[in-house]
Amino acid sequence: MIETLIQHKHQLNEGSLKNCKVLVVDDDEISAQIITHIISDFANAQYVCNSASVFTKCLELRPDLIILDVNMPIKSGVELCKELKSSIETEDIPVMFATASLDHDTQKACWEAGGDDFIIKPILAMTLMHRVKNILMNEIRMTVLKDISFRDSLTSLYNRHYLYSEVVNSLKSAKRDNEYFSIIVLDLDYFKSYNDTYGHLAGDECLRVVANALARVIHRPHDTAIRFGGEEFVIALPKTDSKGCESVGKRILKTIEALCIPHEHNPTGVVTVSAGYMTIKPTTSTTLDDIINQADLALYEAKEAGRNRLCGFSDTYR
Repeated sequence: MIETLIQHKHQLNEGSLKNCKVLVVDDDEISAQIITHIISDFANAQYVCNSASVFTKCLELRPDLIILDVNMPIKSGVELCKELKSSIETEDIPVMFATASLDHDTQKACWEAGGDDFIIKPILAMTLMHRVKNILMNEIRMTVLKDISFRDSLTSLYNRHYLYSEVVNSLKSAKRDNEYFSIIVLDLDYFKSYNDTYGHLAGDECLRVVANALARVIHRPHDTAIRFGGEEFVIALPKTDSKGCESVGKRILKTIEALCIPHEHNPTGVVTVSAGYMTIKPTTSTTLDDIINQADLALYEAKEAGRNRLCGFSDTYR
């Protein structure tokens, strides 16, 4: 683990704070401007004075830290924090409260709402800088460690841990918003024969090349290529109907075949993949495994039909 962190050391210094985003929320515009100005020396800071626009701004900015004034009209910082922590999109963003109150009940309410730190008004610039830097550096470290744990060591694609930790959140969003959600399951045709003929080192290199090709095909930010295990891969496509899913699947098949990786035991003479997909508007009871299992059945059909092809289901399973 330490060696892996050393490889990411360029991400673990204060220079990387320039890429961090901080959202300041304060109904007093002068106070918001002062805090923003101080933080702007080392990070990307923006502010809003209207508590009603905070959630929208969070979705737009994707901040790494939110600084909330406790006492605001219409909606207090404590109420805002509770709302942010109850949403999938914002629950993991750390919150620092800014308050002039040393009152025990106020501070207790802030901690119970999910706050991560306090700063007392009037704010000292040096104290603000150090506290914000500490939180942001910790976020960077956690992001690096999280990314390491989510990566397949052979292909550098995301792994099963990522699938069941993060992609499930996309499924939750699809349920909430009544949107389509698609999964493609694919594996390499005759891969056991490939390993037997060319050796396991060549097999590993083949998997790496295929994984890189999959990563190139997946363009949208929330679409994900995952190594599911062995020669099997999963493509998660939120907000994608059957037409879009089929388009991606066909593009994958063409891209892999076009790599022209020699495979003498494949009738095509090169490495190919078979793929199955499932597209659904999930209900509250639909699980990720439900969708993967249906896509796996479609993959079985593709293999039975001769391989190097795509089969799929759409909205046939609830």
